[in-house]
Amino acid sequence: MDPESTRTLEELASFFASHPSIALLSQFKNSVSFNALRRTFSNPHATPLAILRPSNSEDVSTAVSFLASSSISFTVRVSGHDMHSRSVVDGSVVLDLRLLNNVTVNEEKKIATIGGGTLVGDLLSALEPHGLVTPVGTVSSVGYVGWAMYGGYGPYSSVYGLGVDQIVGARVVDATGQTVDADEELLRGIKGAGGAFGAIAEVEVRVYKLESILAGTLFFDSTDLPTVLRDFNSAYNALTHSDTLEVPAALNIFPAVLPSPPMPTPTFALIVTWTSPDHSAGQEWINRVSTLSPSATATTNTVKETTPKTWADEVSKLVAENVQGRMYTVSLRKVTEEVSDVIAHFTSPKVMPRDPALLFDMHELRSVSPSVSTSPKPEADSVFVAREPHFVVEICAIASDPGNLSAVLKWGEEFQSALRRTDKTNILPASYISFLSRKEMGRDLDLVFGQHLPFLRELKGRLDPGNVFRAAISNL
Repeated sequence: MDPESTRTLEELASFFASHPSIALLSQFKNSVSFNALRRTFSNPHATPLAILRPSNSEDVSTAVSFLASSSISFTVRVSGHDMHSRSVVDGSVVLDLRLLNNVTVNEEKKIATIGGGTLVGDLLSALEPHGLVTPVGTVSSVGYVGWAMYGGYGPYSSVYGLGVDQIVGARVVDATGQTVDADEELLRGIKGAGGAFGAIAEVEVRVYKLESILAGTLFFDSTDLPTVLRDFNSAYNALTHSDTLEVPAALNIFPAVLPSPPMPTPTFALIVTWTSPDHSAGQEWINRVSTLSPSATATTNTVKETTPKTWADEVSKLVAENVQGRMYTVSLRKVTEEVSDVIAHFTSPKVMPRDPALLFDMHELRSVSPSVSTSPKPEADSVFVAREPHFVVEICAIASDPGNLSAVLKWGEEFQSALRRTDKTNILPASYISFLSRKEMGRDLDLVFGQHLPFLRELKGRLDPGNVFRAAISNL
């Protein structure tokens, strides 16, 4: 270890010895716990200098104040699902918020107060006894606040809107270590630019009455996967643009190509959610989707009545753990025939690498969502700009076998490049920040925030002039 790192560890040990409610872990002390806690979803080998685990917002304030005044670089972590490992950096200090996992429900106001380290599964567990839900992602182990504040796509966005639009309040530990209630401007910045302004100790979000859902997976015969993909996309486009039939907001479809093995070959599937008490209508619509065309007919249908928490746990079983790799993404207005051809090519058995973790999927923000805006004016209370209907393509170039990593990354990069060469008018001039690498973020920051960028830069200069929280968005 170099002398500077040694000095930093000594400073940390000296200070936090008098703050026992904040756990300090390193590879030299508490090494077993440190090794278990340092791993992230897509970078299990990341080795920070130390991990700090505050127990409450006062602890977060103490930790940030010390780190900032000592000029010690640090990252803020919730779950560690950031696909570009911004939450855990080699040789840096990690402020791990996962002990801040409290959830308090105010049923009268239809508001939930959520600790900054709460995972999606924990949140749904707390809401379920009240018969409530709020938009969340598809996987229970994702950190809620990190997911929500940068956009928050998921199975409930068509009915209730994106995660970012549920946030109505926040308590933030700022660059000086002070805990503040977010005012109108700071809250606007958090809703899209998130952790660039502080460590989010707590958020208040809207919640909605929903006791049960229909959910499950439709698996398709993928012997001829390219044909199945092309035919399904064509039929789905026709369905969603029909002049005589309106697809209900309650229906959410999450198309994916699941890896092989365990499947004999890459397999096309739809993860389906129906968010309405009218389960009879939901079954009718799900049956319709499962038989959209002769070649795209589901051979297995696991849809059943369940709860949001149970379903998030089920979907989590489809996601590998301790993988390596990154996300490649493109946001598209439509899945055109040209786009469908590219997807069919790169997910074909001859082209798609074989690794159990590899995954291709698409989130859709539909026109019926409350988060969609047809106005050219920027949203007044958020800096999230991707407000028109679109698909977020997720090329999860991840591998559970390190020997496959090189081929998997090459596949992901070529897949993304091919999609970017399709009709430029169909590519959304906005990007989802959670899926962008540091390099892409630096290049595309004006696309991520559009007309909000001057406001964000002024806010950053005023609230964090020393760029204490640079690990979130380094070039803001």
